[in-house]
Amino acid sequence: MLKVNFLCFVLILFFQLSHAQFKIKSISPTVDQQDSFNIQIIKTLGEFLETQNPKFWLESDFKRFKSPYYEIIGIESGKLGDKFYQPSLMEIIPTHEEDKRIVKLAFIGYNKDTKSNLIKAIYNMIAVKNGDKIFFSKYIDYATRNWKIKNEDNITYHISPSKNYSLEEVEKQKTDIKLLSEFFDTERFPIFYYSTVSPEEVFKLKGFDYHPMMFADKSGGFAEDYNIVISGNNSEYYTHEIVHLYTSKLFPKIDPFFDEGIATYFGGSGKFGYQWQTVKLKKFLTENPDFDAFEHLDVYERLYFEKEAPIPYVVSAVLCEMIISKFGKEKLFSVFKNGNSVEECLKTFNLSKNNINSELRKFLKV
Repeated sequence: MLKVNFLCFVLILFFQLSHAQFKIKSISPTVDQQDSFNIQIIKTLGEFLETQNPKFWLESDFKRFKSPYYEIIGIESGKLGDKFYQPSLMEIIPTHEEDKRIVKLAFIGYNKDTKSNLIKAIYNMIAVKNGDKIFFSKYIDYATRNWKIKNEDNITYHISPSKNYSLEEVEKQKTDIKLLSEFFDTERFPIFYYSTVSPEEVFKLKGFDYHPMMFADKSGGFAEDYNIVISGNNSEYYTHEIVHLYTSKLFPKIDPFFDEGIATYFGGSGKFGYQWQTVKLKKFLTENPDFDAFEHLDVYERLYFEKEAPIPYVVSAVLCEMIISKFGKEKLFSVFKNGNSVEECLKTFNLSKNNINSELRKFLKV
């Protein structure tokens, strides 16, 4: 993997060679443009970036990942414009297989006001030669080609060489999966769990040498389509993200507020469980008597207490617990299914701006 100190080199390359006929802003002189394989890759890459047509991607990727290149859809947009970050081809790197090469892209924009180049991401994908055509593929299989694989009941673990495999955490995860299947009244399903040591390693699996979010937190991960969990918690246990696999199957219209809430209710958030989070929420509400939960229903708001408790997540989790205790889980499931806004869903449980704070505090005994 290339490190961020390579970015200075990228910035120098930015305006060296323009390819106006394709949607490639520049190509590094390190790319051998006389090589026939590379010529095909550059042509196909330009056409793919211009259209984002799935015909340029391996069909097998769609069967495993559903949306294999979703990470770069819209990546060119930013506060400085919809097409501010333009793709530059950094390198085409040979692999141990003759028909596959790594394609390394940088997404860079030029700020005319500050006269400076800004980089948003460096992204890798695999170019595969199939007959006389080039197809692209996700980077994750190449990145994990030397990882250990462990099969535990319905879970297939892919274990980073950087970490130790914990059977204790595996057993804990299997127990939680049994509980979730009973709660959601559904059969267990295959889960593909990539176990890494940090969010930085998570983003590398997703193809990024650099992404601004890969250094934002010390823990975290993703639940992906088709039963994939990528964990950056240095653990074989990540119930929060596994809950998202259940909700995506059973309640595809669920509002993100409730989706994160029910995941936090069962799996906590980050390294801490739900009970720990509720203790922190009670302390937060005590120290902030004027806090209005109704003004913070955006579950992605980065509002933390003591750097560890994500307030909107925990508020939603407590509301889920409160609703289950008062109305039963089936009533909560009906809200998950209907796809209404958070405000509309809360009305179902007689909650509004006028009483949500008092009901929340009463339930928590604050």
